[in-house]
Amino acid sequence: MKATENPKKRLIRLGQILKIFMEREKVSTTWLSKHFQTTPRTIQRDLILLKEADFPLNEPFRGNYQIDKTLLKNFDVFDDTELAMVIAIKNLVGQLGEPFEQAAGDIFNKLYEDVTTSPVFIKIDDSVILDKRQFNKIVKTIREKRQGTFLYEGFSHHEFSVEPYRVCFFDGFWYLVGKDLRDQQFKRYALDKIKDFKPLNKNFRCVPAQVDRMLKESGNIWFSAERNIEVVVEVDKSCAHYFRRRKVLPHQEIKQELTDGAIIVSFKVGSLDEIKNTIKVWLPNIKIIQPEELKNIFLKDMKAWISWQKES
Repeated sequence: MKATENPKKRLIRLGQILKIFMEREKVSTTWLSKHFQTTPRTIQRDLILLKEADFPLNEPFRGNYQIDKTLLKNFDVFDDTELAMVIAIKNLVGQLGEPFEQAAGDIFNKLYEDVTTSPVFIKIDDSVILDKRQFNKIVKTIREKRQGTFLYEGFSHHEFSVEPYRVCFFDGFWYLVGKDLRDQQFKRYALDKIKDFKPLNKNFRCVPAQVDRMLKESGNIWFSAERNIEVVVEVDKSCAHYFRRRKVLPHQEIKQELTDGAIIVSFKVGSLDEIKNTIKVWLPNIKIIQPEELKNIFLKDMKAWISWQKES
């Protein structure tokens, strides 16, 4: 692809290529080049970019590609996974810098042919501001399976050495997920707090399979390898229908339907931190039944909040 190609034109083409993959079982580079009236080399570069953005493209036989639709599902009805993917696209483009960042602003919502005729509107919150060069350095280090070191704000700029596994996006924040080489534990680090990231000349074998499983099964960044804590709550009838319609956390189970319309719901979590903020969102229409420790944490926090509120 020529370096002078209009970046907006390329971004629109990439979106259209994704749509074509969703509509067809497999697509050849020859067909794509004819369809877009460009060269096969240009199409190959487009496909490489999509692969680097972690879209599940594969080549069953030479020159023919297909996409794993079980991961993308469809572009008409968006679930949480698909929204996260759209967010990843938006933020990925932001990391490409000028002139792609400017071009993305007014074409991102045009993955469909005409945004004005689409009945779907998606509101995506902006992420925290990142150091783009450092972001790219971290991603490259992960791809090369190299260890890395960095200073981390909040710990007196303590230096961490890690095996970096994944960069992920939760609730408007980007995180690095990896193994702390000091205690061999999986941990998460906010990317905007990472300073002076440096790749090391030491490699690791592979990303543990359980990392992707943990992230997939987590409703937020407070993931855990084991989910051995059961949290049981009662949800008032005024909000019960939300829990019936969707899981507010991945490991949710409705245990009982009460006669007054309320429901008893259980969650399997790895730590209480994973569920605390979720429960706060539903106050005062949710009551903690167990564990007692979580109930006491909320009672203590609410008493402190009431006391603080009365001061004003």
